[in-house]
This record gives sequence, C-alpha cells and structure tokens, in this order.
Amino acid sequence: MRFGQKGFLRPFVLRILEDGPTNGIGIMDRMQEISRGWWRPSPGSIYPLLEQLAGEGMIKKRTDGKYELTSKYAHGAYAGGEADDALMNLEGSVSYLEELAESDKKKFALYKTRIKEIAKRLSELL
Repeated sequence: MRFGQKGFLRPFVLRILEDGPTNGIGIMDRMQEISRGWWRPSPGSIYPLLEQLAGEGMIKKRTDGKYELTSKYAHGAYAGGEADDALMNLEGSVSYLEELAESDKKKFALYKTRIKEIAKRLSELL
C-alpha cells in the first residue's frame, strides 16, 4: 500500500481493524500516528468509508460504537498483499469513473477508448 495514493484509504482502514476493534476517531488517530503527524483523515472521508464497508459486510459496528472485521473479511474477501491492494485501488477508480460518467459526460467521453482497452486487458485475465 502506498500512503497517499488514490484508493489507499480502504486497505489502510482494514489493516488498522486487523489490530482489533476501534471507533472512527481511533482509526483517524492511528493513521495520524502511522504518518508521524503528517496526515489525519477527515471524518468526511472515514465515516462514509466505514458505512460502505459495513454495507459490504466486511465490517460491523458493535453496540459500543467500535467497528470490527467480520467473518466475510476473515475468509478471504480481503486476503491482503499487493494484489488485493491493486484490486481495491481498481475498485476505487471504477467508482470514481462511474461518478464521472454520471456527472460530466463530456469529460468522461474523453476516456472511453482507454477504458475499453483496460476492460479488454482485464477480461483476458479471466
């Protein structure tokens, strides 16, 4: 995982939760600690991600307000490592492109050829 790279936040949060349950503030504190004070994510980036991960069944919010990993995560939905990081970055990029396609069709049209080429390469992996 490359700190600061687009799409790094999701695997970073999951890795923090591997150490044990914590709340959103605890996650932000840990990220600030890991970055040696250089960066602290905003609540606006952490809490929507926590909701998304909970919606996917990767984490759950306990009654004490702390988030913890679920069995879905533990059983290989996120195996860790560079390949998983690459896939999570790809998923984040796809989400961005989906939003761009809806919000700015003219700008999105500039990228259709590249997207088709990437999609072809990905389909050849299967």
